[in-house]
Amino acid sequence: MTSRRNFVGSVVGAAVVAGTAGFFGGRLSSGTPSQQIDPTHGFTGLAGSTPPKQPDHIVQLLLKPRPPIPIPEFFFEPTGLFIEPGQTVMFRADTPDHTITSFSNALGRTPRVPEGVPPFTSPVMAAGTYWLYTFEKEGVYDYYCAPHEIFGMVGRIVVGSASGPGTSEVPLPPPPERPPTPPLWSGALVLRDPALDPDNIISKGTVKWESISAQAKLPMLAPVGGPPAGPVARPTVEG
Repeated sequence: MTSRRNFVGSVVGAAVVAGTAGFFGGRLSSGTPSQQIDPTHGFTGLAGSTPPKQPDHIVQLLLKPRPPIPIPEFFFEPTGLFIEPGQTVMFRADTPDHTITSFSNALGRTPRVPEGVPPFTSPVMAAGTYWLYTFEKEGVYDYYCAPHEIFGMVGRIVVGSASGPGTSEVPLPPPPERPPTPPLWSGALVLRDPALDPDNIISKGTVKWESISAQAKLPMLAPVGGPPAGPVARPTVEG
């Protein structure tokens, strides 16, 4: 029988692999940095450097402690954002080891971005870097941080109108055994939260992390050797 240690280890290992995929996916195949905002790779820069285009909006990549739970909160701020087609968003890594990755079929995920949008991902972001992406097509864009999606680090951007696959209901975890995989665990709960309803995002313009319910934010893992994370701290496998 699988032990809790092995189970948690496998989850963390999967997150690391996903993050590594995001890192290599965020580089151009030539290995030469681009000075344009690529529709798949975006543009990565260092804080203080001049971007190829001034952003219209900024989303921070953050984490904060949540005692007594040992797993911190990982989140995008704002978590929900309304923008116009053709606008550019700067994702600013104020904390390290995050990605901005679309729910796209080519990335093994159930599509939750407008049809025809290339599968996009940033590299794994170091603190003090930023990633630019221009959202050209109308619709709902759901995205996640590859290493921290299972802990609730997901976001939603509505571009122009609430349309496309991202308007469909997010299935509750656990995911199916075979890909494509829908949003995972706490990430699914955050995207299902009423605060991130596309019409609410359009109405408010921005939806902050603090607007997401506390229940949706609870991690669904009990760390090895630590107390349960809460009433939804599952699945765990005893052995």
